[in-house]
This record gives sequence, C-alpha cells and structure tokens, in this order.
Amino acid sequence: MYNNSRDPPNRILLLILNQLPSSLPLDNQFIHQKFNQFGDINKILIFERGKTNKAFVEFHELKSAIQARRQLNGFNIQGGKMIIHFSRLKNLNLEIVDNSRGTDYTQASSTSQNSDSILNSRTDENIQLDLTNHISQTQSPRANSSPIRNEQITRLLESDDEDDLTIWKQAIPQNISEFHPDIQKLLQQRQSRLLRIINFDQKIIAKMIYNVFSKFGNIEEILYEKSSLTAFIKYQTVNQAIIAKEYLNNIQFFDSQIRIFFEPLQYLQPTSFQDEYMIYYHESQQYNCSPLSTNLLITGVQDSSEISEQIQMFAKPKEIKIGLNSIHLTMFSKADALKIIAVFSDFEFENQKINIILKQ
Repeated sequence: MYNNSRDPPNRILLLILNQLPSSLPLDNQFIHQKFNQFGDINKILIFERGKTNKAFVEFHELKSAIQARRQLNGFNIQGGKMIIHFSRLKNLNLEIVDNSRGTDYTQASSTSQNSDSILNSRTDENIQLDLTNHISQTQSPRANSSPIRNEQITRLLESDDEDDLTIWKQAIPQNISEFHPDIQKLLQQRQSRLLRIINFDQKIIAKMIYNVFSKFGNIEEILYEKSSLTAFIKYQTVNQAIIAKEYLNNIQFFDSQIRIFFEPLQYLQPTSFQDEYMIYYHESQQYNCSPLSTNLLITGVQDSSEISEQIQMFAKPKEIKIGLNSIHLTMFSKADALKIIAVFSDFEFENQKINIILKQ
C-alpha cells in the first residue's frame, strides 16, 4: 500500500503524519524507535503543527531508507496515518532555530551519549534547519539566527504544503552580497501596493500614466518625476499592484520599454516644479479588471468616424468596427493598445467623455 513514490530513492525520508492523537508523545525518540530497526539513523528533525506533522529521517545507507519506506508507508499510528516520501534533499543539517526538534545521532555516538540525553538537552534550544548545501559551514550561529532567517523558518513551520521542495525554497537563505547592487535590489523586493516605474518615454505625462495603470486597480496617488522619467504609483491594495506589475512590466510604452519594481510604502511628495503629483479618491469597493488585450471597446462616442480617424493617427488598428455610439478596435499589439488607452481614456469629445474598456 502507498508504494508509489513521487521521487527517486534517497537516504532522507519525508514523513507526513496526519490526525495523530494529542496523547501521542511525538518526539525524536518515538520516530527513532520506529525506524531504527531498518538501519543506522544519522539525523531526525520533526515539525509539529496541529493535526499535520512533518518529519525528516536521514539514514546512513540508502537501502535502509528504501526498506523503511516499503514497510512503514501508510502505517496506522493510533488512528493517525503516516505517509512517507523519498525526500528531494541532498543532506539534512541541524542548526539553531525556533520551534523545531532535531537530533544528530552521529554526534550522539561520537560523544557516547544516548538519544534520550541528546533529545532532552536540545528540546529547549532553538534548532535551526538548513535544507541545502548553500550555507558555508563557517557561518556563525548568530548570523543564522537573524530575524529574516527566523521568519523563513516560521513560514516553513506554518506551511500546509507536503512537498519538501517547497520547504527547501522557503528556507534557503539568499547570500546576495556577491551580486551586482541592482540585482540585490531585485532579490530584496517585497510585494507592496506602491510601484516604482522607470524608463518612460519623454512624451509621457502623468495623466497618460494614470490612464494605463488605472485599468488594473484603484490608484490613490501618482508622483511623476519628469527629470528622471520615473513614476511612483500607490494602489489601494497589494493585489492591484501585483496585477499591474504582472501585465505592464517590461512592456513597450510608446518608444520606451518600462520597468516596474515594488517599493516600500512611503510618503510621496514632489521635489521640483517639474514633478507631477495627483491624488485620487475612490470609495471602498471591489475592483474588477480585465487582462491586458489587443481588443478595445470605446464607448461614449457620438461621431464614431471622426474619433476613429484621430485614433489611427496614433496607432493603426488591425481591425475596426464602428457602431452607433461605439468603436470596437483590434490592435496589432498590446503596445499599440496601450497608446490608445493612454491618449484617449477620459478624452472629452463634443462634450462627451470617452470610455475605453479592455475586451477579450
């Protein structure tokens, strides 16, 4: 039962223990007793989180791990069930971190201590899991116990994902000092509702930026620093900023390719007379946006033929359908669609404001 593994055999096993009774004394000794019959164990690490528990067991030999999985996968433990996968980890290193229990049995044997004494002496310590070979063994414990590192492990402990590759991705520390400063900034980005956009075309003004970026969320503020061709856009929510960045980053906007970065929330204020600063008010409501598309529906049009002629001065449509009070455009590219949105959104023509809708 449960003999199919998602990964090739490995000396390290990932244990998923579900619905264990609260009376069960789940610790390293308990797991050691269950698995030691199959061969020498190097290390055990347990993650405890409510009804689902996770543990790693590292055997000294591959054949021991294979046999243990064959015999214990799907094993019933007092009403709970233990599912075993071959781990994707190359080795299991135990260092100091919060909220976990780990025992290195290779150290226990070298100091002639039994597993009970090792467990009891380390239960109250902070035991850190390093799931990769990317940390230098000369790194100090103090460096490893940084707030960032503890936050990574906290996320690891709270994860519902049973895939230890996901755990590896969450826990791996980024030693980014070797990278170029610009690359370091990219790696240090955290999602925020404030975006910084660079490399605008000289022709762009703040209203054009608003026309484009407001298609993806409610904008609270825009600061456009004309001298550096850089804009700061603050959305109502982080999700709106994420959507805008996803669709517009690295896209051609007139004659330049814009780049978008998350920025920590900060007070926006113009610093020169060239800067353009705008504040917008929106009632609290769910914002529904459509994906960026080459199809545009222009409404609020009285003289469709005249408006269509003006539009074609900026970008030639692939297809144009003129209705009674609307125009349906299919542009050759999304970059052309952005030109039309930037210039003609909220454009007043014959005392009527034009509205542009992205269509699929």
